[in-house]
Amino acid sequence: MGEDERRQARRYALWIPVQVQAGTDVQMLAVSKNISWSGVLVIAGASLEPGERVTMTLQVPGEDARELSGAIIRVEPNEEDPDGLWRYRLAVRFDENVEDLEPAFERLEGKAPI
Repeated sequence: MGEDERRQARRYALWIPVQVQAGTDVQMLAVSKNISWSGVLVIAGASLEPGERVTMTLQVPGEDARELSGAIIRVEPNEEDPDGLWRYRLAVRFDENVEDLEPAFERLEGKAPI
């Protein structure tokens, strides 16, 4: 995600359940740490490779489940849970912006974006 895009896409600190699928072999549950209409940072129990293509199903409370495709742009250890269930932080850029979800993000967060 470029610096200009980060300025345009407000991030919200929301814990949203996410199902991540990469290819036919990898399917896992994750939880968003922050989300915007252009991408999401999730915590997960397994690592994927930067550039890897994923399909994600987001269950935003009060909305229908959304299936989104994207690419892993960054992977790092989750320093908050290095030996636990959520060992990795995966940053995903969506293929298409989901600006229509921003009102739901604002409603759920109920405070200024991070």
